[in-house]
Amino acid sequence: MMRSDAPAGLRGRRHLACAVAVLVCTTAAQPATARAQEPDRNERHRVPADFMSFRGAQWLERAERLQEEQPEAVLDAMALESGDVVADIGCGSGYYARRMAPRVAPEGRVYCVDIQQEMLDFMQQLTDRDGVTGIVPVLGDVDDPKLPDGEVDWIILADVYHEMSEHEAMLARMRASLAPGGRVALLEYRIEDGTGDNMKSDHTMSVRQVLAEWLPAGFALVDLHEFLPGQHLFIMKAAGDAEVPGDPIVNLDLFEALDQELVEAEAVGAGDTSVTVRIRNTRDDKLVVTMPAGVFFRAAGDSRDMVSRREAVIRLFDGEWHDWAVRSVGRQRDRLASGPTDRFTLELPESLPELDALIYAMQVGTYRVADSPLLYIPRTHGVEQAAVWIAGENRGYNDIAAAAAVQDERLPTQYAVAFALVYCDLAGLDVTRTRIWEDRERVFGRLRDQGLTTWYQLKTTGGTQQ
Repeated sequence: MMRSDAPAGLRGRRHLACAVAVLVCTTAAQPATARAQEPDRNERHRVPADFMSFRGAQWLERAERLQEEQPEAVLDAMALESGDVVADIGCGSGYYARRMAPRVAPEGRVYCVDIQQEMLDFMQQLTDRDGVTGIVPVLGDVDDPKLPDGEVDWIILADVYHEMSEHEAMLARMRASLAPGGRVALLEYRIEDGTGDNMKSDHTMSVRQVLAEWLPAGFALVDLHEFLPGQHLFIMKAAGDAEVPGDPIVNLDLFEALDQELVEAEAVGAGDTSVTVRIRNTRDDKLVVTMPAGVFFRAAGDSRDMVSRREAVIRLFDGEWHDWAVRSVGRQRDRLASGPTDRFTLELPESLPELDALIYAMQVGTYRVADSPLLYIPRTHGVEQAAVWIAGENRGYNDIAAAAAVQDERLPTQYAVAFALVYCDLAGLDVTRTRIWEDRERVFGRLRDQGLTTWYQLKTTGGTQQ
């Protein structure tokens, strides 16, 4: 419902008031199914990871996977039946394939697809060892899983989609392989809540990243499970396939959902590291609402403005109010952290152009120095807070090092500041002109990280990086 008492100046996408009341917009309300988000195919949002070599295949069999990934719970959610035809794409050692085969026996079969023959050979050894039958090895290509058209009831991709360099071609072939009523189970480690921060950054994906690629490729979101310790579990179908029961979940950007009056929301303080967005679904549709990284939370009072440091997601499957914790960094070094009585308004990332590219660089999280291997930057709050104060306020080393938000017993301050400078460099800032560069010897003088040392040497000698 549109509030008639909200100031007109708070209406619209670019500046949305989230104080005490419902956000107000000028767009006429329409059914969610008619206004679902259509992500831009060219949106910059991730860097595909290098695929895992067969030499690391034994790691796929580690005992910790049972707790970390709970494969039996995943397969329970898929509700496989005897006679199903299943494809495990990027099957590796056959970790999931060997568990699925007994569930679809005796008439079903599992296509075990990998692009490395050595992986398939290792999978076959384990299959023979365990006495598992019904698995068909398939040597695929980077752009084609080599599956039969219209035959597959279930596809599972377990932490492998992020490695697909030719994802558009792969998505098209996967869609063609699905039988009527066929579905896809996609597992990816989460970006949004920090549970995936121990992984290499290009081996994690957000809901926003996944849907930005899958929806334009002709898929629809059937369900999104979040019961796993660190992974999203997406259930997809071919768009328009009426044989899959239930209506597809509507995927919306937060600002679009607000414009269409599909949600009500208010944003309040939650300390140094996050903002709480209280949000409610106003319609009967099941909604998945995502927020871009870099959203600007402008403080209504004297507390610190905040900026979201990751994309965020929330499932709104009912009409209740939900607290949405959004990981954030502070914009100003000298303001106090916000509390639950402090209110914010929300603005799009481009309203802070000096930080927009930086936030993107922090989410992607990888950096290549000349011809050296990728430099993986620790994705800690302290590193990213330091980067924001360097890029946004040009703070010196003493100011940053003294801040409690940057101090972390796991990462000495010099390393946090050094990695922060790499982030700023990746975002296009000339770090050699910053105040903190004047203290560069204090930062880099005693570091023992080869990637950082190489980066610093290139900067001090005028070299280039990629």
